[in-house]
Formats: sequence, C-alpha cells, structure tokens
Amino acid sequence: MSGKKKNKLKKTKKTDQAEALFMINQVARNARTALSRHLLDLGLYAGQDAVMLALDGHDGQTPGAIAALLGVKAPTITKTIGRLAAQGFVRREGSPDDGRMMLVFLTDAGHDQIKSVRKSQRRTEKAAFAGLKKKDIAQLYDLLSLIDANIAATLGIAPVPSAGKVLEIEAEEPADAHGGDVDDPSSPTD
Repeated sequence: MSGKKKNKLKKTKKTDQAEALFMINQVARNARTALSRHLLDLGLYAGQDAVMLALDGHDGQTPGAIAALLGVKAPTITKTIGRLAAQGFVRREGSPDDGRMMLVFLTDAGHDQIKSVRKSQRRTEKAAFAGLKKKDIAQLYDLLSLIDANIAATLGIAPVPSAGKVLEIEAEEPADAHGGDVDDPSSPTD
C-alpha cells in the first residue's frame, strides 16, 4: 500500500472516530433532554429520577452510597436529596447503627412517583429506538459497552455496569457506603 493511500486511510479512520464520538455525545445529550422534558411534566428535574430509582432498588441508603452508585460527587447528591425532600419525595433519617450517618428513604409520594418515572423512561426509550430491530439494539449496546470500557480504562475507573447489573448492585451495599465521592463532572444530577 502506498504512503498516500495509507495516510488517507488513517485520516478517514480518525475522522470516523471523531464523528462517532461526537454523535455519541450528541445522542446522550438529546436522550437526556427528551427524558428531562418528560420528567418536568412530573415536577422532577434531571437527575432526581436516578436518585429515586436508586432508592426504589434499595431504600435507606446514605448520600455517599447513592453518589457512588450513580458515579457523581456526594455534594451533588446532597443537593438533589434536599430538593427531593422539599418536594416530599424522600425523607432523611439518622442511622440507627451510627448517629453520624444519614439514611435516605422514599416517602409514600416518592414510591407513587416511581411508576411515572419509569413510564417517562419507557417513552424516551421508545422514541429513541423507533425503527431499530432487537438485534440492532443489542449490537449497539455491545459496541457502546466496549467504548465505555476503553474510556474507563484510560481513566482508571470501572466501566458503567449494564442496566441488569445496576439492579444487582443496588440490592447489595455499594462499595463506599459511608459518603465517599466519585468524580464524574460530565454526569449532571441536578
């Protein structure tokens, strides 16, 4: 292969990668915006749904455990919990085992809201995957998982678990249940 063809092939691959990464970011933004609009109809802000769903999977967690599960900083979760408490969707209680720790629980209103949150997610998913076959979605998932693992490896962090894995993790005690921070500035929770 001549040097010119090799250079053209290399540039094309770099261009394709740049365009693909741009598209991943654009799709993520648009998906979050679409979900946020559905959530606003429920009186919820972006990120509040993730906290509520984390509590629905395992009620009575510390803010640090929720932050670790969602991959955001504990202060962000604390602010989100404050808003959810003001809206009547969660309540905070001191831990019976350690008075210094605060545990967060869904209220009855919060439990009632979960069904609507899940419906909003399904509406967003239905719009996002319209016209795609099941095998296309599975292939997309596999490719995105590989991309996430590659990026996570360069950052020295664990890749995002699958949705099924998240449900399993929520049932267990998160790795840092005592309030540690996990940095991810690209993941707005509020």
